[in-house]
Amino acid sequence: MRVTIIRDDGVVGIDGIFRPVDLSALPPGIRAVQWNGVSGHIEHDEVANTRLDSIADFQSFIHLWTAAEPQAIVPIPVGQSAAGQMKAAAIARINASYRAAVKAMTSGYPEDEINSWPKQETEARAWLQDSNAPTPWIDGAAAERGMIKAELVDRIIANAALFAPMHGQLTGKRQKLCDEIAALGNTPAQQQLDAIQW
Repeated sequence: MRVTIIRDDGVVGIDGIFRPVDLSALPPGIRAVQWNGVSGHIEHDEVANTRLDSIADFQSFIHLWTAAEPQAIVPIPVGQSAAGQMKAAAIARINASYRAAVKAMTSGYPEDEINSWPKQETEARAWLQDSNAPTPWIDGAAAERGMIKAELVDRIIANAALFAPMHGQLTGKRQKLCDEIAALGNTPAQQQLDAIQW
């Protein structure tokens, strides 16, 4: 029995069939669990993957999967083979790792502020090109902070320059790993998929 638990997606997969499951009891710091029926590994937020020699500690999530309503099964495209489901599970695992890495990089910032970053950068770059350009977001933030507008613009540009390459690296890594999964073709072995790790 193959088992996949993906915290950020809130799903458990048994032999490639995924169902939404309450993962609130998953120990802190664990973002994913992969079990191939004999061995596996645990993916953590802050430390390297650890080997898994028994699925016993995660049996309660298998029970929750079993108890889930049949209609709660996450749809798999019609005609998708078992190999296709295995590849979909591997990609879901990589995507969960990617999201966790981005989240770690932006920890300390509220989501609403992160969502404003593109607006901040657009206004800052427009103001650098034309000091008469409208910058309502920057004007409001600078006024509340008691900061000179030019200083806030400089900070926004510096933060954007720092964030962009790091985000690009993580995104490139995710895309590379997904390319490696795709390169395995239509009949990958589970071992091959398991070897592609974040």
